Amino acid sequence: MNKLSFREKYSYGIGALGKDLAYAIVSSYLMIYFTDAIGLNPAFVGVLFLVARMWDAFNDPMMGMVVDNTRSKWGKFRPWILIGTVVNAAVVVFLFKKPNLEGNALYVYYSVMYILWGMTYTIMDIPYWSMIPSLSSDKEEREKISVIPRIFASCAWLIMGAFGLSIVNKLGNGDQTKGYGAFAVVIALIFVVTSIITVVNVKDGSSEKVDLN
Repeated sequence: MNKLSFREKYSYGIGALGKDLAYAIVSSYLMIYFTDAIGLNPAFVGVLFLVARMWDAFNDPMMGMVVDNTRSKWGKFRPWILIGTVVNAAVVVFLFKKPNLEGNALYVYYSVMYILWGMTYTIMDIPYWSMIPSLSSDKEEREKISVIPRIFASCAWLIMGAFGLSIVNKLGNGDQTKGYGAFAVVIALIFVVTSIITVVNVKDGSSEKVDLN
């Protein structure tokens, strides 16, 4: 497999739009949401973010091993892209939803949600980028393919940076907690739809090598 069609290339690339919107809302606004909207202690939030990054150092290689050892009629990448997207989208919604909890229970809830967010994002992010070498055996073609998702990813960050707070205020009618929650739902839906487009329209090379008998 050397050449991908226009549809396949952009179906792959658009997956980065949804996943980077999901990443950008967390990276850009979660700390503000935690401290300003929810009222969590800033020192606690800083420690939580540090612990999550330390856990990622172990979590990412483990997911790479799982993907590498996956065998299915859908290949080794697409099943995890879909599974990771659906689960991570749900976690994003709960991450920006204020539960009916107070005190230590509230801190535990958001700690669990944030760690889960990092783990479930890895489930789809690792196979998404690892999929590129299997899309074409031609190096030049792979380089062209890799540019497209980066363009979509840049668009996601541009949208979030330029319009994120305006969208939050619009959706919440001045209530930031409500606005962030509604925005997270919109992002989650976009995330799922764009990943489905990728999974349905892009066939990676590993799926051709599976003996279904």
